[in-house]
Amino acid sequence: MPKLTYDRVILFLFILLILVAVFFRFYKIRDYIVFLGDEGRDMIVIRDIFVKHHIPFLGPTASVGGFYLGPIYYWMAAPFLLLWGFDPVGPSYMVAIFGLLTVLLLYKFLKETVGFWPALLVGLLYSTAPLIVRYSRSSWNPNPLPFFSLLLIYMTYLGIKKTKPIFFLAAGLAFGIAIQLHYLALLLLLVFLAIVLLSSNWKSWPKSIGFYIVGALITFSPFLLFEASHNFPNFRTILEFVTRGTNVGYKNFNFLWLITNTGNIFLEEISHLAGTVYTKIILWGLLLLSLYGFYINRRDIRERLKYTIGFIWFFGGLLILRLYTGNLNDYYFGFIFPAPFFLLGLIFSEFWKNRFLRIIPLALTLAALIWFTNHAFFKNPPNKLIDQTQNIAQEIIQKADSKPYNFALISDHNSDHAYRYFLDIKGSRPTQLETMVTDQLIILCESQKCSPLGNPLWEIAAFGRGEVVGEWDLPKYGFKLFRLTHWAGAPSPAGKPAVKGG
Repeated sequence: MPKLTYDRVILFLFILLILVAVFFRFYKIRDYIVFLGDEGRDMIVIRDIFVKHHIPFLGPTASVGGFYLGPIYYWMAAPFLLLWGFDPVGPSYMVAIFGLLTVLLLYKFLKETVGFWPALLVGLLYSTAPLIVRYSRSSWNPNPLPFFSLLLIYMTYLGIKKTKPIFFLAAGLAFGIAIQLHYLALLLLLVFLAIVLLSSNWKSWPKSIGFYIVGALITFSPFLLFEASHNFPNFRTILEFVTRGTNVGYKNFNFLWLITNTGNIFLEEISHLAGTVYTKIILWGLLLLSLYGFYINRRDIRERLKYTIGFIWFFGGLLILRLYTGNLNDYYFGFIFPAPFFLLGLIFSEFWKNRFLRIIPLALTLAALIWFTNHAFFKNPPNKLIDQTQNIAQEIIQKADSKPYNFALISDHNSDHAYRYFLDIKGSRPTQLETMVTDQLIILCESQKCSPLGNPLWEIAAFGRGEVVGEWDLPKYGFKLFRLTHWAGAPSPAGKPAVKGG
């Protein structure tokens, strides 16, 4: 029997960390992922890379503003969709892999800066935090952002510590990818500049920033080429959005309140502790203890560097995020998802220096792990949205009876792209109304109470005056299907294209 040594214990615990992170990111991933209209739209674009040989140079649309992101997410997801035989779960595995890599990189960063035990404890917390896990398991362009944000910060740390410009180039490469995943990642530029200007010699600033810019231009170049060849449509839309006056700017100049209020919102989302005093205690603990850690280590350049990075990344990130005056959705915090955990690791390390105080990080970690596990995704039944969408698509095909058809979806919260994706895969793509109005319109209503006749939805109105010739309940999902044909009492528009806006 092999002797139990300290090194073996360390290895066992590291493997345990990996297994926990893998379980929370990959367990029944297909059954739990979100697959609605936005995800269907992305899958259509990515599949067209292989089916139509159309390489996109524009990515998804931003959630606000009406402009587009860069194409990097589509490019990264494409091999995974192909490897999974065009099953939409493929790109979700890519996101889960990035989620796992984020755990490992956070562990590595903390192990280098504060040692094994704080790195392990924080790694376990990041592996199981419900919000982090939720965005580490489904295909969506902002979801890999925490990895590239952390990579940028880690490369910046190495660049300053080792005084090697190549690391700043790598940080720039990560930044060029990050801003194609979500435009709020632009705030990482301010975080990077603040860290470099405060933590390195002014003589090195031009080289450090220059290499960073070069790296960013390399990975951002596909989108730049598209913009340059099309007279910069998205850049002009972004500029108009930013300078509109109602979207960006501080409405309150009490910066301490802005940081603590925004930080509390963020921690409530991460922890599922909304409306309690605990998140306020955690936030103020992070703020005061990190300042204390910085103060007691102020004479050590390397110690000062890691506290500067953690403080600027988290609290500076919160402050500059509040420049955006709209509603803060939880995924807007993606560029600082790892930041409070990194800062927590630094604080844990101060407790760990005293063997009697080690009980504090151990107890906090155990309590948080119990809470996180009790609020984990697997406590809820799986939604099986991919199977549901696929099965409904098969029902639509049967009701179309192998004849050309137009398709419409009546829904309060969804678009029809997810259904169209599977209809296309199954070889029964609905005819676009702009191409031709057919003799039948199949309508899916995501509600039991639905009246398709006279509905103002364009896909229904453009079909022309119709009559219901078939109605079917889908009791398993609470939906209904309708089949309409053209009303005999009016001229039929069948065989002609419908003009949008006409």
